[in-house]
Order: sequence, then structure tokens, then C-alpha cells
Amino acid sequence: MITRTDLEAISRLDHPEGHLLSLYLPLFKDKSDTDYNIELKNLLRSANQRFQHESGNELPDAFSELFEDIRVYIRDNAGKYGRGIALFASPDDGIVETRSTPDIIESSAIVDARPNLAPLIRLVEDFDPYCICIISRDQARILTGYLDHLDEHSQLEDDEVPGQHDQGGWSQARFERHIEDHVHRHFKRVAEKLFQMLENKEYTHLILAGPEEVVSGFESTLHQYVQDRVIGHVRLLMEANINDVRDNARDVLADYIRKRKLTLIEQVESESKANDLGVHGLTETLEALQRGQVQSLVVDSDVRSSGIVCKECGAMSVAPGEGNTCVFCQSDEIRDMDNIIPGLITTAFQQGSAISVIDNDEQKEHLGRLGGIGAILRFRVEQQSA
Repeated sequence: MITRTDLEAISRLDHPEGHLLSLYLPLFKDKSDTDYNIELKNLLRSANQRFQHESGNELPDAFSELFEDIRVYIRDNAGKYGRGIALFASPDDGIVETRSTPDIIESSAIVDARPNLAPLIRLVEDFDPYCICIISRDQARILTGYLDHLDEHSQLEDDEVPGQHDQGGWSQARFERHIEDHVHRHFKRVAEKLFQMLENKEYTHLILAGPEEVVSGFESTLHQYVQDRVIGHVRLLMEANINDVRDNARDVLADYIRKRKLTLIEQVESESKANDLGVHGLTETLEALQRGQVQSLVVDSDVRSSGIVCKECGAMSVAPGEGNTCVFCQSDEIRDMDNIIPGLITTAFQQGSAISVIDNDEQKEHLGRLGGIGAILRFRVEQQSA
């Protein structure tokens, strides 16, 4: 699975002549080599047209050979990847990075000085690693995963929890206290395991499963940091098969992500309308990004906009300033872009911003009233009086 660390490494790739190819291709078991050959040719043609429009030059002839190398690579290695492949290459260095994607991605090919990370960033931000802990009074089953993939992590069992036959001459009250002591120690041991896993960054979200009264008692023993990661509860038996566990976890995750994105859109709306820690609309969001203000970026998955990028300072804007110059550094070394949104998302990622891409129809309509894009800010810039 792609991690934020992987993206940070890929974000450092560049090409001084702007000849870095970022290729995204969905993979399907029923697709033939001929299908992929046609799609790759179409992607090369599209990349060349876009590059020619933006830079005024055609791609070097070496790209035809590079695409042939990529075609052969995908033919021979597609089975090693998930539901899609992200590939980065240049005619000078060949294929330099590849990553498997856990979800279907839209095919695209962009040639630029910087990698197009937007599709991968979306996956990382939406599909953080999660953990599900099925708990009973004497057993625990811990599973971890990403999106549709789930693995058994560990099982813990307290073999010393006494049964009813062990009561002997003990009073009922004393025996019950004895059992509860064992249960508490079992809960503490599982809680310590989950805390250790969190410290090791093995999960971001935690789902608790089991009988309601057991889950409630167990949750109270968790470290506060672990409690803060709990996003939902489900009823599952200890012996539940992994498919049922995954399906229940996926439902909880989808509901959590939907609510989180809705809350973010509402925050952007209220903060921007109050002229406080929020902006909406492409122009204001780009300006905030240039100042390093963006803490959380929210963007409609379908939003597109042409614009310019400055070759000197890297700033993006919807239109050039007076004299066809960069509006930030006044350089005249600017490049027209068919779509500046991928670059905007990549820049936000490189600044450490959280990124939420909206694809829910109702939420898209809500965000559309704000221009399809907005941000929560780290700090406010006081307006200078005239």
C-alpha cells in the first residue's frame, strides 16, 4: 500500500527539462495486450498534445521508445500490481518509480518538471490504514488493512480466566471479583498491544467489535490516544470470517469518511464567510497556498481550471499579472497549464496539508456553491489598511 512516506519520496523526483512522465493506468484481468497497447498510444498522444499546448514544443522522439518500454513492462508485470499502476519515467532514466494502487484510478499521462501526485494523494488521504479489534472477555482478535485488503494481525487469549466449575468453596461475590480481575488484566493487555501498534504507525483508524457491553468496558481501558482513533463499533462474533469483518469495517470507514468530509466543507463555508480561518474559490485558495496557509484542502474531484505556473518561483495562478508576468514574483518565465488542479494538490501535499477530494454527489453540490474548492487555514493574514 502507498504511504505518505512513499509520496514524499516520489515528490522529490523532477526533470530539469520538464520531461518527467506521470502515468496512471487501471488494470483489469479481462483486458488484453491489444487493449493496453491502444490505451497507451492514446495516452501518449494526449500527453504530447497537452505538452505542446503548454510549452509550445512537441515531446522528444525518445518518448515513443519510452512508451514501448512501458508497454512491455506492463505486459510482463501487470499481475504484480493491484487494481491500477502509477508509473513515473523519463527518456533519460527510464522507469524510475512504480506503485500499485488499491482502487480503480482514472487513466492519465502528464509530462512536466514535477510528478503528478494528485491521484495517489487522494488514495493516501482517503484510505488510511485501519485496525479492527474483536474483543470478548477472554479473547481478542486484531486485524489491520487498507480499503478492501485485510490481514490477521494477532490473537490474544487469557487462558487463566476461571470457569464456573472452578468456584469450589469460594463465595459467589468473591468468585465474581476474581473473574472480573482476570477480564480487566486481559483488557489491559489488549489495550497495551493497540497502543504499541499506534506508536508504530500500524493504523490510523480503529474499529471496535464484539458484544456492546464488552466493547464499552474495553474501550474505557484504552489509552486516550487510542480512544481518539476509534471511529465506530460493530457487532461481530470472535469467529467471524474475514470477509464479514472486512465488509463491516468498510461500511464504518465509508461512513466516517463521508461525515469527515461533510464537516470539512461546512467548516470551510462558515470560516470563509466569516473572513476568518477559511477561504473558498480557486483564486483565494491559490493565494493561501502560495502563502503556506493551507492546513486542510477540500476539492471537488471533477473541478478543472486552466492557469499558469511560474517557472521561477513555482507559483500558480488562474491568470498572469500585468505584462503577462507571475502575479507573485513578476517573472515573465511562465507556462500555460490546461489544468492547474493536479499541481495545486501536489503543492498542498508538499506543504503538509491534509487533502480531501469530494466525490459524493450531495457534497459536490454543496462545495460547488463555494467554487468547488476551499481550505481551512493554519493562520490568518491581517489585511493591511490603505
